[in-house]
This record gives sequence, C-alpha cells and structure tokens, in this order.
Amino acid sequence: MSDYKVTVTKTAFPLSMTYVFYAEPQRVFDALTQKEIVATWCDGGGFMEPVPQGNLEFFNGWVKGNVVIADRLKGVLQFTWRPAEWDRKAQDSFVHILLKPHPAGTEIQLEHGGFPSKEESDKHYAGWMDYVFEPMNDMFTGISPLAD
Repeated sequence: MSDYKVTVTKTAFPLSMTYVFYAEPQRVFDALTQKEIVATWCDGGGFMEPVPQGNLEFFNGWVKGNVVIADRLKGVLQFTWRPAEWDRKAQDSFVHILLKPHPAGTEIQLEHGGFPSKEESDKHYAGWMDYVFEPMNDMFTGISPLAD
C-alpha cells in the first residue's frame, strides 16, 4: 500500500480501471515517464517530467498536464490531464495511478475523474485501453518493435 494519503473528492463522471501488465512495476513506471520509451508505444510520442510541477504531453500534444506526484519506488503517479479539444472553460481532469506487483507483472489501478461529460468519460475509458494499456503491454511482450 502506498504511504501517500489520497483524498478522493467526488468528481464529475469518474472512471476506474484495473489492468495487468507483463512487466514489473518499475518498468511500467518508466514506460509512462521516459520519453524514449513513451515513443515506442504512444502514437505521436510524448513525455512526462516525473517530478512535482513537471509537465506532461502525450499523443503529439493532444493531451497536456502537470505532475502532482511521481514516486517510482512506490509506484504512484498523479497528474492533471487536459485534451486539446476541451472547451477552455472546462477544468482539467485528474489521474491517479497506483502500480502494484502482480504474479504476472504489474497491476495498474487507474482513477480518472473530472470529465466535462459522461461521453468524455466513456471515450477516455476506451482510450486508456486502446491507446495506452494495450500498446504498452504489446511493447512489454515483444509484439511491437523495440520491446526492451
């Protein structure tokens, strides 16, 4: 269990996901935060500066945000998330990721809330699976080029 106390507030249209990666937690953390590795699974590339107040950008700038917590050893990431097409009046959404050891590698527990609509929440649920989790797991299992 993480030493971080996370205060969960009721957010608009939250989503929760759990997924298993075939790699240990530190490799999954690195795949989310190291630019060279992100480029192997993320269409359009991206980066995350894994320090508080660090910037992040994925999918050729489609989404941007700021890091709140990045702790590789504890497997904790928290950051804001804002797609380019959202109305400028909409607030940023918020992502909390916890990476836990699993017999097959790593279980990721993702909480993402603060969406401007139920439709955006549903699209992001599918997007996390189709554009993040599955491409990363393909990279780990050698299905995609540059698996290591």
